[in-house]
Amino acid sequence: MARVGVDVGGTNTDFVLEAGHGVYFHKVPSTPNDQSDGVLVGLQQLCEQAQVKPETIDLIVHGTTIATNVTLENDGAEVGMITTRNFRDILHIGRHKRPYNFSLHFDCPWQSRPLVKRRNRIAITERIRPPSGEIETPLNEDEVLEAVALFKKRGIKSVVVGFMFSFLNDTHERRAKVIVEKEMPDAFVCASSDVANVMREYERFSTAAMNGFVGPRTSFYLTNLKDKLAREGFSANLRIIQSNGGIATVETCSQRAVTMLMSGPAGGVIGGKSEALACGSKNIITVDIGGTSADISTITDGQIKIMNPRDTYVSGHPVLIPMIDLVTIGAG
Repeated sequence: MARVGVDVGGTNTDFVLEAGHGVYFHKVPSTPNDQSDGVLVGLQQLCEQAQVKPETIDLIVHGTTIATNVTLENDGAEVGMITTRNFRDILHIGRHKRPYNFSLHFDCPWQSRPLVKRRNRIAITERIRPPSGEIETPLNEDEVLEAVALFKKRGIKSVVVGFMFSFLNDTHERRAKVIVEKEMPDAFVCASSDVANVMREYERFSTAAMNGFVGPRTSFYLTNLKDKLAREGFSANLRIIQSNGGIATVETCSQRAVTMLMSGPAGGVIGGKSEALACGSKNIITVDIGGTSADISTITDGQIKIMNPRDTYVSGHPVLIPMIDLVTIGAG
């Protein structure tokens, strides 16, 4: 039996295969139009190099920068949002914090590069009462249908549902999601309670919006890759590296794409730690420079640090996900 590691970057796709008779490495150019093509070609060539049959591989662990690059290049899906009446501007207001307190020249990414355009944030009638989570105002399903009709008219393929106090009672979010999925069966749909079912509406809405922003492209890529591997005889379990260094299934990552925003960079940090420990070093700085981004992290006493989700920002937007402590910048 054998297992394979795959890392897809903006320029190259790298492979390592570990089998009983040795370890083999391979590299192919990435295929930006459909990254799964490069992965499949590289795997086939690697199997020939290692003289391993595809069906004998039992695990493929995959790190990818597809979600990372979407945020850096700001070219994700056009997202529609259904939210509580009078709260459509939470994503614009944020926390009223200045990125630089003493500068007159600064950029607020959540305003200059919104994940959801204001015209696509549709407010509907509903209200959950804190702190008990009782329903104060029932969900107006007709208004949800009107919002869906507007999204369809505008050609929107990604919809986020985010209601006030849904972390206490997500009944309205779930019902609205069902309606959207029924009326827009081909759309990527998620609710804030699916992604970050915690208090603090701005961070919760921002995390859900980011999931909708990167979700369609990420979900299509992962599902497409899984199908192609199966057709070519690769029956291995496909697992995706998460931003916190763990792994998850294709199905989980397709629904919660926000958890793999730093998939590729996290894999680089893990690899850097492994190499350092093999050389007897416990205190290191990892630098991973690719065609699109440069990722830097520090490892102290052999321990990878995980950021507090409350302090996690991606491309200027707060996201409530556990993430390896690293800095990602666009490569120049």
